[in-house]
Amino acid sequence: MGHIFVGARFRGKDVLEVDRILVDTGASFTVMPLNLAEKYFIETPFEVELKLGDGRIVKAKMFVAEVEIEGRKGPIRIMAFKDAMPVIGVDTLETLGLRVDPSTGRVEKTEYYMLYV
Repeated sequence: MGHIFVGARFRGKDVLEVDRILVDTGASFTVMPLNLAEKYFIETPFEVELKLGDGRIVKAKMFVAEVEIEGRKGPIRIMAFKDAMPVIGVDTLETLGLRVDPSTGRVEKTEYYMLYV
C-alpha cells in the first residue's frame, strides 16, 4: 500500500496548515514536534509516556487543537516531544469519522463513531 499522506489544518493558539502529513494507522495518537506544538496548539497540564515504533519510550506533553482533514473537523489530542516526526494517528481519524482504505491507499469518510463537528 505504501505511505499515506493528507493535508491538514490545525487551529489552536494559531493556525497551522500542513500540506502533507503522514497517516500512521499503527499510531494511537497524533504526534507533532514540541516546538510546533508550543507555538500553535493549546497546552494541557498532562504528560504521557509513549512507546515509539523503534521501542523507545519518550515523555510527551499533551496539547489540544481542532483539526480539519478531508472537510471534516473536530477537537483532538496531540502528543508532542522534541524532534518528533509529525503523524496523524488513529485517535484523530476516528474522531473525524475517517479511515484508511488499504485497497486504494487513501483516507476516506466513514460513519461517525465518535465526535465530528
